[in-house]
Amino acid sequence: MIGAMSYSPRRVMNAWEKIGWHSGHVAVLRALNAAKFASRAEIAQATGLSPQSMTRIGQELIASGHVSQLARRHTGGMGQPAIELGIVPGRIVSLGLVLEHDRITCVISDLVEGVTKRIEKHGDFLRAEPSGEASEALVAETLRHVPQDAVLLGLGVSQSGFFYDPAVQRVVRRGDVDGWMQLDLDTRITERFGIEVIVENDGRAAAAGHLVHGVGAQFDNFFVFIMTRGLGGGAIVDRKLLRGRMGNAGEIAWLFPRTPHVRPSTESLVMCLGLSSDDELEAAATRALADGNGALAAWLTANVAMIEQALLPVCAMIDPEAIVFAGRMPIAIRKALADRVQLSGRAFSGVSAPLPQIIVDPAADCLEIGAASLPVARLFEGISRRR
Repeated sequence: MIGAMSYSPRRVMNAWEKIGWHSGHVAVLRALNAAKFASRAEIAQATGLSPQSMTRIGQELIASGHVSQLARRHTGGMGQPAIELGIVPGRIVSLGLVLEHDRITCVISDLVEGVTKRIEKHGDFLRAEPSGEASEALVAETLRHVPQDAVLLGLGVSQSGFFYDPAVQRVVRRGDVDGWMQLDLDTRITERFGIEVIVENDGRAAAAGHLVHGVGAQFDNFFVFIMTRGLGGGAIVDRKLLRGRMGNAGEIAWLFPRTPHVRPSTESLVMCLGLSSDDELEAAATRALADGNGALAAWLTANVAMIEQALLPVCAMIDPEAIVFAGRMPIAIRKALADRVQLSGRAFSGVSAPLPQIIVDPAADCLEIGAASLPVARLFEGISRRR
């Protein structure tokens, strides 16, 4: 249990208010997180803080060790060069926990450097209780690697399933024969470790990750389409995560047929390529594309049609600037799908709306980054990117 470990409750808890931060501190950190480094004048302009408030808050964050002064900016102009500020690596972190059918992963993510530690356990995690026990063990192990002087913002959890009660963060899966309705992972981890837990469906977690660290961060409005063993989706609207009443907004899986043979999932691709598991899926898929594999070509054609049909209501309802193809699906396959998908734009009185860009996530760890980004997104809720 956590009481037997060498953590003080203050270090483990994420309550940033208790270390003296207020809305001004958060605003400055938010601006620095977006800009990476900036002068005091630039931060004041981005946050709306007065120069006097910015100077005071900047000095407080420097004194606490969360922000540092960097080199002076040499522009070649007249006057004293501005001193840039930046967030200190290793001082503000969050945890991310990803529950998948075949593995559970826990990561530490630094606000500056991204994921710095990754621990995972492979196995069959279709049943709730073994998944809960493995999750607690991974969190306990990961906490040992959190820097002693870091502010821990909390733990974000990416979990597939359907949220059935807005008052609790529990999910139900098809038939619920594996006990997921009874697994209250939020309460179990909070009571054991004393940290705030934020549970989201995998699609929303991935969207939050792209808002904070991913390729979607350049947009105010985008949709993330997750292709793993299952399918998922999450939407960012005006730089905010769209949750809906129950927390199930963006659940695009319902727009695809249930047949596993033709479906843009890793499970379906494994069947198409005649593999026994997805251990060699990346290499096998890349090779099949290069060889012009006929079965794969047919699989791509069928799935492109389904993806186009599913994305039409997404475009109509949230009007995204971009759609991100993400997940554990091999990147070569996601690129092949993105190259083939042709979205039809809406038109009115002869005027056509611009089509969203389709962007392929260059990595496969969006769920891990997304889970760890949930506490960051909550801290910086209401971010609006300045143009």
